[in-house]
Amino acid sequence: MKQEFSKHSKNTIFQSHVSRIADANERKVPAECTPGRVITVVDDDPIICEVMETLLTNWKYSPFILPEPFLLDELLKTCSYSDIFLLDVRLPSGTTLNWIPQIMESFPESKVIIMTGFADTDTVIQAIRNGAFDFLQKPVAPELMQHSLNRAIQMVEKERKEKQMLRDLQEMNNQLLEQKQRLEFLNERLLETNRAFSTLAQNLDFERIEILNRINQKIESSILPALARIRTDHHLGRYGIELDIIVNMLQEITSGSGMSESVSTILTTAESRVASLIKQGLTTDKIAEQLFISVDTVKTHRKNIRKKLNITNSQSGLKDFLSKKLGHPAI
Repeated sequence: MKQEFSKHSKNTIFQSHVSRIADANERKVPAECTPGRVITVVDDDPIICEVMETLLTNWKYSPFILPEPFLLDELLKTCSYSDIFLLDVRLPSGTTLNWIPQIMESFPESKVIIMTGFADTDTVIQAIRNGAFDFLQKPVAPELMQHSLNRAIQMVEKERKEKQMLRDLQEMNNQLLEQKQRLEFLNERLLETNRAFSTLAQNLDFERIEILNRINQKIESSILPALARIRTDHHLGRYGIELDIIVNMLQEITSGSGMSESVSTILTTAESRVASLIKQGLTTDKIAEQLFISVDTVKTHRKNIRKKLNITNSQSGLKDFLSKKLGHPAI
């Protein structure tokens, strides 16, 4: 008896809205209405389904009316996608309140709106606990229905945007992690390369030092003694100056003195001969006589030697300076 009253009441009440809904096709779609959204309607009253289909179509939604039998398995089988599910609470097969968790699991981005002509506190509480977005009591005015749908659609779009932002952030985070790993890998490779070059440089430096040591040992053990023997040969006495120059240059090599090396390279051959004799303590006249050049030429060489060796103090003796920088002859 209660079921029959329910059917009769629903038919009568919705028929009272037919005249209002019939004019819907002549009205413009509200700006807040989002066209193309899929709305699934589950109700065993064909009149209500017809009215809902007309109303949703006028609002530019895509309605899907679940046919008989009104079963959850049939809904999940035939409905591949839906933004909103409009469920009548009482169906011949039972209540749809138990459908809500399964629908939300299968369509996590969708919203469920419950409709019933038998609203009570326990039903509302159970619907909300099961995950329903809204609860509408029949008869539902079109404006109230439209407002509830708009709220649900806005929530769906907001949640989808948030999920998309989260996916984008996760993708960016993954890319940053990949970049970080790539940079760490490149940094490690650079460190390994740097260590390899450092080891190579150390080995080359050791080899250079070893080669220089061998050269110095050869000069000190063989070349300088040989020059000393040549220096004692009376037949080669006229080459004494040249021998002194050679000895000084070899001593510069073995001593590793940067200043001595520069002295050898910046003086000409003639200036080196004069510098060698100055270091031995010969006067300008003696140098001129021994080298068969004029006194003025010797003086010019002395000036050039001072200038090239950057001896600006006129009080500094050239002989003392050369003795310190070139050292004393080993022969």
